[in-house]
Amino acid sequence: MKRFWLIISGAMLLTCTSVWADKRIVLIAGKPSHGPGDHEFRAGALLLKKCLDQTPGIQSEVYTNGWPADNHAFDGADAVMIFADGGGGNPAIVQDHLQVLAGLIKKGVGLGCYHYAVEIPKDKGGPEFTDWLGGFYEDRWSTNPHWEADFQSLPEHPITRGVSPFKITDEWYYNIRFGADNKITPILVAKPSDETRQGKSSSPRGPYPHIVAASGREEVLSWAFERPDGGRGFGFTGGHFHKNFGNENFRKLVLNSLYWLAKAEVPAKGVESKVTEEELQANLDPKGQRPAATPAPVAKPTSQLGNQNHPFGPESAEQDMKKMIPADGVAATLFASEPMLSNPTDMDVDSKGRVWITEGVNYRVFQKWGTLRPQGDRIVILEDTDGDGKADKSTVFYQGPEINAALGICVLGNKVIVSRAPDVFVLTDTDGDGKADKVEKMFTGIKGVDHDHAVHAFVFGPDGKLYFNFGNAGKEIKRGDGSPVIDIEGKVVSDAGKPFRQGMVFRCNVDGSDFEVLAHNFRNNYEVAIDSFGTLWQSDNDDDGNKGVRINYVMEHGNFGYTDEITGSSWGDAWKKGSAKGAKGDDKILYEWHSMDPGVVPNLLNTGGGSPTGIAIYEGNLLPAVFQNQILHCDAGPRVVRAYPTSPSGAGYSATITNLLTSSDNWYRPADVCVAPDGSVFIADWNDAGVGGHNMADQDVNKMSGRVYRVAPPGTAYKIPALDLSNAEGCVAALRSPNQATRYLAWTKLQEMGGKAKSALNKMAKSNEPRMAARAFYALAKIDGNVKSTVETALKSKDSDLRITGIRIAHQSNLDLIPYLKKLSKDESAQVRREVAIALRHSTYAEAADIWATLAMQHDGKDRWYLEALGIGADQQDEAFFNAWLKKVGNDWNTPAGRDIIWRSRSPKAAPLLVKIVNDKQTTASDKDRYIRSLDFIKGPEKDAALLELLGTN
Repeated sequence: MKRFWLIISGAMLLTCTSVWADKRIVLIAGKPSHGPGDHEFRAGALLLKKCLDQTPGIQSEVYTNGWPADNHAFDGADAVMIFADGGGGNPAIVQDHLQVLAGLIKKGVGLGCYHYAVEIPKDKGGPEFTDWLGGFYEDRWSTNPHWEADFQSLPEHPITRGVSPFKITDEWYYNIRFGADNKITPILVAKPSDETRQGKSSSPRGPYPHIVAASGREEVLSWAFERPDGGRGFGFTGGHFHKNFGNENFRKLVLNSLYWLAKAEVPAKGVESKVTEEELQANLDPKGQRPAATPAPVAKPTSQLGNQNHPFGPESAEQDMKKMIPADGVAATLFASEPMLSNPTDMDVDSKGRVWITEGVNYRVFQKWGTLRPQGDRIVILEDTDGDGKADKSTVFYQGPEINAALGICVLGNKVIVSRAPDVFVLTDTDGDGKADKVEKMFTGIKGVDHDHAVHAFVFGPDGKLYFNFGNAGKEIKRGDGSPVIDIEGKVVSDAGKPFRQGMVFRCNVDGSDFEVLAHNFRNNYEVAIDSFGTLWQSDNDDDGNKGVRINYVMEHGNFGYTDEITGSSWGDAWKKGSAKGAKGDDKILYEWHSMDPGVVPNLLNTGGGSPTGIAIYEGNLLPAVFQNQILHCDAGPRVVRAYPTSPSGAGYSATITNLLTSSDNWYRPADVCVAPDGSVFIADWNDAGVGGHNMADQDVNKMSGRVYRVAPPGTAYKIPALDLSNAEGCVAALRSPNQATRYLAWTKLQEMGGKAKSALNKMAKSNEPRMAARAFYALAKIDGNVKSTVETALKSKDSDLRITGIRIAHQSNLDLIPYLKKLSKDESAQVRREVAIALRHSTYAEAADIWATLAMQHDGKDRWYLEALGIGADQQDEAFFNAWLKKVGNDWNTPAGRDIIWRSRSPKAAPLLVKIVNDKQTTASDKDRYIRSLDFIKGPEKDAALLELLGTN
């Protein structure tokens, strides 16, 4: 008891000390800049200090003419204000100043940047400002016109206390580059006029197409940011005109922000101050007369941009092949290079073995290089007509600005699906001349225009459906006519948390109907791949710099944990709490993907830092055995195409890493990987010093590189198998192809044949190769009157993957699942039982609860995959299913498996059991945190009672 009161007394003493101690604010005023009355950093900072000195509890120091000579100036600082020129001259990035600021940030010091100081080069300081301020002004993405902003309303926030709505002319910046997952609080918001958006007063002079395109949108001109580490950031874009500090509302908001940054209590009516005209004119820099207007800088011609030292052309490409490091048993050969193609962003290989490329010459047109190819980017078809293994013919299938830097292409016969936010297009070659002559919009409204985290490539599945995804910039999707996409469960497809968040994986019919969200809460799931059993695989990009790239088995309807399920907050919040309780750095990746929370599907494999892109399933037999039936994946960051050999592990999988092709050439940047009809593998190489991410070294359209490689056993000629789709046997042979475009043609013809195809497909279904049998089952099930017998045949298979295939077919076909699920609920395979659990999702059949309870009784307390499948299966039926399990388990619930099920359950009846677990003397402190956290996911009075009981007993 004495120790308890000592702790409480110490806490009270610390509290009193923090209230009475002065807050120290360091104001950095930049060097003289611009004409008289503009950018008066010194006069502005000294005026603010004068106002602060009139208020109790604040100590402020001004350092003029830039950064303090001695970094000890920051000792004891609670907040730092930078009011100075920005861009490449921003004081924050000169010498070691970023490191100094990083040390202050780590201590919780607030950082505010005012006017030009919010601008920082995106590759030098941009990431730090994103983390510290929530965002920054990015050259040619943001804009800086002079205009009158009308602030008609203000949010309720300490910074706005005592500030009334006002309007004022300034050089208000907007279209700030905010972090994708930063929860900034807009403080000043106004709507620029269409004339303002033309940017006639901007520097460089507008118009910028992306700024004009946002006409009518309100813009954030000032914002507050509470960092995950507890520190604070503030961005204020006004302050160009010194006279504006004479405006009471303008000045009060700035003073309030300094209080808030230093974590001082902002007075209820704001920080009061009075400024005379004489005080406003004091300390102005001796600039003399206003200089004549400086003409806008002339843009450099394309030939002067970018890296001109990198070798270019076929000979250089052949030389670079000497740096390739292929796996044992394969060789890499150059199929095509610049100038036949430039900057390949995605690829597909058709049934004729032709390579289709989407180009990204017009990559990030908002950057300094602008639009390099005014007529728009291209889709090119590369073809080897003489059989020497090299492309000798290039055909432009389509060209236009609407497909600039398209991130996805899928060839389906004479139709090609192209993904480029905000649209997904279907381009059709109606006359067979190799050029698109019909353009239709399949989907639209996808966010993330000109962004890598938007919509990606479509793939054709063994079930005759399309699969695709978008990253966390996609946010929503609409039909081609602009109406919102409603999924088959009646939910609007949006990342607003109802229930979906962040990046998602989708399934739909070839015409876009029967739309489903299969999984969500990814960061940038660049592409999705599907195997012959209908199992989905993809990669996801870590929060940059956190070495957390992951490979996922995409468990249907799973939440993959990029943000908090309840609040949508980023992983940083969870890591802050975890590290405060002693979590080690090695555990950071678990927090990055919220793996500690119930309801998050585990990761298959973590591959460290990188920039993952294209992915495919290799189901051919030309490559060595280690690559057969495995995931192939590009990671442009470490410059490698890998395989991830997987093995069953409980209800999920484990995986290892085997390189297929890497290189010592630091311009090798694999963007996509596809399988050709002969079983060889093609790799598209973006070929650049960087990985994209809004930048490229290759900025000269006349010398822009791009390569395509073929990987096959040494000496293997590129010969495309003959294709005969005139009869069922020929179609079944084509359905066995390792190439998806070929399988699409075969599938389509077999469905047209209907009953005439059954005999040939039944033979294929008896194959001793499970993947071939699975393809046959999927095709047979779509033939009228065949689904039930197909399902029952598949479910009797000795191969667990084929039993899983049967469950999936039955589920998609809306058969009465209960008889099948009941039989399989005690299957020897945990993976089959996983699929049974998922198939119970939203089931209201009377026997569903008992089947789920039977499955739950087989949980071993170690298999997170199995546990999450149970959780998915119980969705919207938590109480009924949990009650059924309680009835079966009786008093024997307090086992590792039982505690697991209670931890994962969303049933109110789990709450009192969680209290018992927490109060158990054998429950460790870390486990107590885990069980208490699970209460956050339960609703109802039982939860409230549980919390009260915990408060009473602890």
